[in-house]
Amino acid sequence: MDKHGCVTEVLTEFIKNNYSKMIVEVGCGRFSAVAVALRPFFKVAATDLLEIDAVDCRLAPIYVKDDVTCPVLRVYQGASLIFSSRPPLEIQSSILALSERIGADVLIKPFGSEIIKDVRLSLRSFRGLPLYLFSNARRSEERRVGKECRSR
Repeated sequence: MDKHGCVTEVLTEFIKNNYSKMIVEVGCGRFSAVAVALRPFFKVAATDLLEIDAVDCRLAPIYVKDDVTCPVLRVYQGASLIFSSRPPLEIQSSILALSERIGADVLIKPFGSEIIKDVRLSLRSFRGLPLYLFSNARRSEERRVGKECRSR
């Protein structure tokens, strides 16, 4: 399996193990394998600034052209997770701001050994893959309440 295949497999496994509902990939660009792999399990949207013909054609049914620095909120409403693989530094704060507005968690797969210094993100390793995570307080409360209701 090549490097991208391994990253796709690990990210897909992590998301499947930890999330439900809708998932949104921001800045999917030409590395859209994770969004495509998640489609059988979740409602998925994939966004980027590029035109659709410049993006992987497998994304056509779920692709939305959007600028995360000035997002169309309806695209992201209901998401439990916003994730991005190797997003440029310039959009990382916009991803976090968006997640805080809509109540979603954030997962960022950094570029190589990039260190992200935003204190809201915590660095974790899953199967050797570095991941930066932000757990939205509103989602954490929903998970806690949901667990309490199921245990009654």
